[in-house]
Amino acid sequence: MRWTKPGIRNTISALLGGDERKTSPEALEPVRQAMLRALGEDGAQLNPQLHRRLQYLHDAHALWYARAEMVAVLSRLHGEAVAVGTVRQLTPVFHGLIPRSLIDACRLHR
Repeated sequence: MRWTKPGIRNTISALLGGDERKTSPEALEPVRQAMLRALGEDGAQLNPQLHRRLQYLHDAHALWYARAEMVAVLSRLHGEAVAVGTVRQLTPVFHGLIPRSLIDACRLHR
């Protein structure tokens, strides 16, 4: 007989690193504003769902992964080279909010 009953959810979250730090909304706001500025009015009109998601995402990782969709939208407006450059300029605002390995992986694909 077990004294503790570890649920599958607890076991999986422990394996995946469930000790994740929670990011305060105040810490995410500069990131959110930088991404919305980069998307611009034209990008918001072209993809209103992305604009809305950027306004309401509450996780630094979710904002990080939304960059790929930003590149797609900005590519349609300005071309791929400009879009990638614009989104790469957002990388410094993520320092301290996401693991360094994600930022380093982004640099390796240059």
